Amino acid sequence: MNIKLSLVGIAAFVVLAGTSLSASAETEMEKALNNGAQQLTADEIAEQFVGKTGIWVSASGDRKMRIHYSEDNVLTGKQVKGEWSGSGYYGVANDDSICVSWDHVDEGRLRCLEVLVVDDVVTKFNVDGSLNGSYEKFEDGKTF
Repeated sequence: MNIKLSLVGIAAFVVLAGTSLSASAETEMEKALNNGAQQLTADEIAEQFVGKTGIWVSASGDRKMRIHYSEDNVLTGKQVKGEWSGSGYYGVANDDSICVSWDHVDEGRLRCLEVLVVDDVVTKFNVDGSLNGSYEKFEDGKTF
């Protein structure tokens, strides 16, 4: 009987140790916020995106796209130095996120992303806190 209690105690310790290790893992978004990044409000997101074209760079740095956010919530994109182009729609949500749906990827479902300014760079993060990509710059109007 003492052996069973010891095994139960060991199992409980392993579970608690594993839980504390995973709980301490910080997402990329949490790291950015802890290092002084500013999360944009819905109004700030609208001011930054609506009616403008942003030059977006993927988190891996291997893709660059020009993305236009029209005033009527239409989303159009064209790969820089590539053949891809696409469209969809977007909306700025009251919970301080931007939600997008690319026709070719999202099948009509919206993916919402958090928008932060990290070291003066507008940066998007996925719901799980992973880096989605950042913007080199924004231009007024549709510039492609």
